[in-house]
Parts: sequence; structure tokens; C-alpha cells
Amino acid sequence: MKNWITIALICMTMHTTAQNNNIAHFSVWKPKHGQEHNFEQGYKQHLQWHAANKDRWNWYGWYVISGPRVDYFIDATFQHAWSDFDRPVNPAGDAADNALHTEPFGDFKGSFKVKYLPALSIADTQSLQSNFLRYITLTTTDMTQAKSCLAKLKNLYQTKGLKHFLLYEMVDGGQLNQLLLLIGCHNFEAFGQTDNIREELSNIENQLQRKVFTEIQAENLRYKADMSLFPSALPGPAQRP
Repeated sequence: MKNWITIALICMTMHTTAQNNNIAHFSVWKPKHGQEHNFEQGYKQHLQWHAANKDRWNWYGWYVISGPRVDYFIDATFQHAWSDFDRPVNPAGDAADNALHTEPFGDFKGSFKVKYLPALSIADTQSLQSNFLRYITLTTTDMTQAKSCLAKLKNLYQTKGLKHFLLYEMVDGGQLNQLLLLIGCHNFEAFGQTDNIREELSNIENQLQRKVFTEIQAENLRYKADMSLFPSALPGPAQRP
């Protein structure tokens, strides 16, 4: 009996930890005109600073290739507890290296934090490393109903075999009536699985007999493996991607 109790407690602890490590932080950059190459090289040097300082956080990088922010660069770090942001690696050194290698070549456009909604997501370890991410921002008048709609959309896409459907709720740095949906695609052909998303959401709204979403904006991001960093490549215990 004691063994079963111990196993149950371990499982409960793991579940609680997974639920707490649900915050992602995004930053948005616009490379300066004519400085795109220098920005990219400088950002890579800044990632080397993180590696040299044994940063345990994961870092993903993308270029926006369609939409109003085309050619912008977005980076993000995932699976954090709120307390993680109280103890980042060497903040003063990070700021100094950023000022040296990144800021001269790119304009910082802002940052925000979102909360991962695992019950409304479909994910595997490769989801955020898909070649492309459909970056869909949904603005709603009713967050509860919006989540209900997206639960139905998730179920629909599961029947299609979709493997990368990640839903986040805005919690800081943006409009709190917005959700962020990231859909991973390995090629453009895969876009066909979700190219009717507006109509599919409209059908779900009709079932509810109410208008839930006031705006849906779609952008496309291209993953940059050489502008990403994972602690699994560093010595010591690694954080899951």
C-alpha cells in the first residue's frame, strides 16, 4: 500500500509541476533596414552568451514571412513557472550583451507572456520546431465561450490527424481578451488541413447561436533552428523542449 501511495504522490507532483510550468514569454524585433544580416549574426552571438552563461531556458526563433509584421523576428521561451522570471541568468550581463550584439541592428517592438492551455492543445516534442507555424491571433468577447469553440475545433482537427495545435491565453503585455493559436506545418501542403479555419469557427459559433470572435488574424512564421537554443545541448540537467 505504501508503494502505491508513493507512486500516487509522485504522479500528483509531476502533474502539478507540469501545470505550473505553463508560461511562455515572447519578444518581437524588427531588423533595421539594411542591417538584416548583422541583426541575425548579432542575435546568434547573443545566444552564445546564453550558452556560455549556462542558461537553462529554451529559446526558439522565427521570422515572420506573411502578414502585417513580415520580416519581423520573434523569439520565445516556453514551459516556465512565474517564479522563473524572478531569477533569470545574469540580467545585467544579458542586457549588456544584448546592447552590444542585437540592439544596434534591430528595433525591439515589445514582449508579452501567454499561458499554455494543454487541455485545448495537441502537441508533441516537435510541435514548436515545425518548419512553419500558423500564428493565429483570436480576439473574443467571451473567453469562456471562445475556449469552448476552440475545444470543438481541436476535436475536429484531431479527427483530421493534425498533430500540432497549441493554444495560449494572453496574460501580460497584450489584450487580455485574446488567444494565440500556433499550428505547426512541416510544408505548405499541410496548410490545407486548416485553410478553412474561419468557416469552421463560424460553423461552431452558429451551433452556439452567438458571435464569439470579433477578429481573427493569421500570420506565418518560419522556424530558424540556427537562431534557437536548447539547454539539452549544455552540460547539466536539461529543461524539456
